Amino acid sequence: MEARRDLDINSIEPDPKRIKESWDLIIFTEADSHRIDVKPNDALVISARIGHREVHRILIDNGSSADILSAEVYDQLRLDRKDLQAFHTPLRWFGRAEVRSLGTVKLPVKIGKTPCQKTVLLDFVVVDTENWPYNALLGRPFLNKAKAVTATYVLMMKFPTEYGVGVVKGSQEMAQRANLLVYKDREVHQLYTISAEQTNEPEEQAEALKKFELDPREEPENKKDEPIEEVILDLDEPDMPGIDTKVISHYLSIDLGFRPVVQKRRLFNPERSIAIKKEVEKLLSVGSIREVKYPEWVANVVLVKKRNNQWRMCVDFTDLNKACPKDSFPLPRIDQLVDATAGHELLSFMDAYSGYNQIRMNKADEEKTAFTTDQGLYCYKVMPFGLKNAGVTYQRLVNRIFTGRLGETWRSIWTTC
Repeated sequence: MEARRDLDINSIEPDPKRIKESWDLIIFTEADSHRIDVKPNDALVISARIGHREVHRILIDNGSSADILSAEVYDQLRLDRKDLQAFHTPLRWFGRAEVRSLGTVKLPVKIGKTPCQKTVLLDFVVVDTENWPYNALLGRPFLNKAKAVTATYVLMMKFPTEYGVGVVKGSQEMAQRANLLVYKDREVHQLYTISAEQTNEPEEQAEALKKFELDPREEPENKKDEPIEEVILDLDEPDMPGIDTKVISHYLSIDLGFRPVVQKRRLFNPERSIAIKKEVEKLLSVGSIREVKYPEWVANVVLVKKRNNQWRMCVDFTDLNKACPKDSFPLPRIDQLVDATAGHELLSFMDAYSGYNQIRMNKADEEKTAFTTDQGLYCYKVMPFGLKNAGVTYQRLVNRIFTGRLGETWRSIWTTC
């Protein structure tokens, strides 16, 4: 209780009769919008001092009849929940969803920069709700006490003080981060067109099409003037020779302090044995694996059920990975990739077909990827899934391909294959 009395004493508002606030003309100009991108229609999200702490991600909401504080911030202010005053009025979000209130508390809020600052004492409703992207919400009670005027177009709030007009600028970055927190757990079921241009011009009739095949190794002829029925790019896996080893290849760099491990061969039932045989034959036909004799490292295959109830064959490289040091090449962080998409209407993905298998193994390391089956011993000629630093090698390749594009034409690269 002693701490609470100190808080109340330190947050007493000055007598308004002793301070004459400057009611200079409060205006917003086009120059105020130069610092932001006005297209995303972001909310006005600010930072302010609540109690004795600087709090970020505060939503300014002209439509709210209450000032709201998250229970997480309340706890960070080191205030006891037992000191909360009872609050019996139901709180409802947009959509009539009711929110549980823990109670109310009086706290000072300071906005603006010296000398044009203002402190107001607010009755915050403390709420404990999941997935709320803001630390606090300042509604009409705050705006009326501070005599503040907002302009969402320029993401700015202005208010009178004794030294002139105070200004608080909204953070577009914080607003977009809050949007990501709202939507990251939601599933997207349908993409709707929300804007389109109507035209009275008649639609052009589609040209008659003609079917012909293309050889990917030859320069295509100009067939623009010929009617085309269908275009087929006849590509098969043998037609994809992969990335030249002069560009990149995968090295294992095994620590010589580790002894090679030959795993005991696992037995499979007839159904799984047939699936393994088919996969081995497929990999042999496209040149991804080869037979090997007297390998020092031998791993077992593992079968995993896919969504279509077919089997996916993997190799258990656990022992081999233990002998390989970690490659510290920097990989993109998922939060940075997600943040980079904020404010954009569309997100495009490019999926590389069998991306890992386009990278060759270092010739000297091929036999170390050996695995055993009923048909014999085989090793990979291309980089397989499951190796410790395979993702790093693939990211190196992506960075080289898009050199000069990352951060400019391309916002980010996500390594998928």
